[in-house]
Amino acid sequence: MNSSYAIGKKLLYETYEEGIQGVLDHLHDISPHIGRYIIEFYGQAFSNPLLTHQQRQMITISALTSLGDCPNQLKWHINFGLKVGLTPNEIVEIITHCIPFCGFPRALNAIAITKQVFEEQNIKVNIKDELENGGRRRERGLEKLQEIDGEHGEAVVRSLTEISPALAEQIIEFAFGEIYSRQVLNSKQRQLITLGALTAQGGCEPQLHVHINAAIRVGLTRQEIIEALLQCSSYTGFPKVLNAINVAKKVFLP
Repeated sequence: MNSSYAIGKKLLYETYEEGIQGVLDHLHDISPHIGRYIIEFYGQAFSNPLLTHQQRQMITISALTSLGDCPNQLKWHINFGLKVGLTPNEIVEIITHCIPFCGFPRALNAIAITKQVFEEQNIKVNIKDELENGGRRRERGLEKLQEIDGEHGEAVVRSLTEISPALAEQIIEFAFGEIYSRQVLNSKQRQLITLGALTAQGGCEPQLHVHINAAIRVGLTRQEIIEALLQCSSYTGFPKVLNAINVAKKVFLP
């Protein structure tokens, strides 16, 4: 076996033995080669130190949430996320952050799976509603929009003022005044999650352009951004990742 397989097997068996063994047992009599591919992927991805194990699972959970039709895989990765050090609150917040990008139905389905995992592991969470509904939400949203997206985000909002001012307000007040203003995750983590969600959606190249710029703005390096997109490849497929990489290439041009 190659070195990627050896690295992946060591990582998976040390971190989540029952999870990977269950996958391999399931595939053994019909497609053992897919089991090998999975292990090799982990060996290749996790041997690259550009992203931590926790960051990779943040991206993966957001991508699977946004895909919306991967309940078994999402459950597996929520368990794996806990194994590599994500807190229960962080996992709930990853899914919450996906709402503006994939919508409430997919986020609600992901929360239902998360609840199942927590109940199976007897995990208790105490998540409070951090922000008031209304009040300073618009002011807070404008501040966060400028902090995260800068002129690119402002241009998106301006482009909507004539045709759909209500959507512009939803972006300001809900996406930035509410979701981005929550405290559990920092701005870098949120942009990694956003890249995973948008790449998984597919067809979101204009939004990826804005959020890749935002990722740079909050301090992610070009190499970290490319690695985040690459992390999605085994979950979203190569075409979506190729499209996302092409957007990144345009953003990176001087």
